[in-house]
Amino acid sequence: MADVDDEHLTAAEIRARIAEQVAMIGTLQEEAVTADRDIAEASERQRLRRELDEKRSMVANFGALVRHKQSYRRKIDADVASGPGAPDDLSLLPPTKKKRAPSSSLAKSTISYASDVVKREFIWEVQGLSWIEQKLTQEGRACTNSNVFDVDASDASSKYMLVFSPRGGSLKHDADDDFMYFDDDLAGTLALIRRADSYGTSLCYRFFLRDASGEFQPLGEPTRVAVAALDSADDIESFVGGPDLETESKGLFGLSFDA
Repeated sequence: MADVDDEHLTAAEIRARIAEQVAMIGTLQEEAVTADRDIAEASERQRLRRELDEKRSMVANFGALVRHKQSYRRKIDADVASGPGAPDDLSLLPPTKKKRAPSSSLAKSTISYASDVVKREFIWEVQGLSWIEQKLTQEGRACTNSNVFDVDASDASSKYMLVFSPRGGSLKHDADDDFMYFDDDLAGTLALIRRADSYGTSLCYRFFLRDASGEFQPLGEPTRVAVAALDSADDIESFVGGPDLETESKGLFGLSFDA
C-alpha cells in the first residue's frame, strides 16, 4: 500500500526510501533472532529454576527425615522408645537409676521464639531506569521483578521476589505464577512477594535504596508481620508487603518516579 506522499517523490527519493525499508527489515530480522535466543535462554532459566526448586525440596525433606531420626535416637538413649532389635516392652529393659533432684525451691523453664530465625540480605539492582517505562509498556505490564531468592534454603516455602512499579501501579508481574496469588487491585512502588503457600510464617523485612554516593539509605522502619496459615492445604496465597501499598500517594520517600 503506497503512502500518499510517495506520489510526489522522485525515482531517486523512492529508491532511498526503499533502501531505508530494506535496512529496517535487516535490523528487525536481527532483533527477531535475538528475541528467539532470549526466549530460549529464558526457557532454560525457567527449567533450571524448577530443577533447583526440586532439589531444594529434596533437601528440605531429607532434613526433616534426619531431624526425625535424631529425635528417635535421643528417645532410644532416654529409654522412652525401643531401638531396632530391642524388646518392644520397655519394662523388660534394665531399670535405670534415677538421679536425685537437688533440693531447691527454684524451678526454671525456658522457651525461645527466636531460635529458628533466619536472616538474609538480598541486593537487587535495576539499571536503565530512563527506559524502564517504555520497556514495561512494550512487555504489557506495569512492573518489573527480581529473580526468586531463598531466605531459608531448608524451607521449600521460603521463596521470595522483589517487584518495582515506577508509577506505583499493578504488581502483577507475569514472571512466575507461583508469586501471583494476590488481589489484582493491589498497587505499590516497591514490594516483597512470598511464593504462594498455605503454610504460615513470620517475617521482619526492611527496604534500603542506594543513593548517588553508593550508600544504602533505609526506606521506612522494619516491618514485622505474621502470615497466618490457611485452613486448607489446597488454598494458597502470596504475601505482599511494601512501604506504600496502603497509602493513597505512591512513590519512594514520598517522591514520584519523575522526581
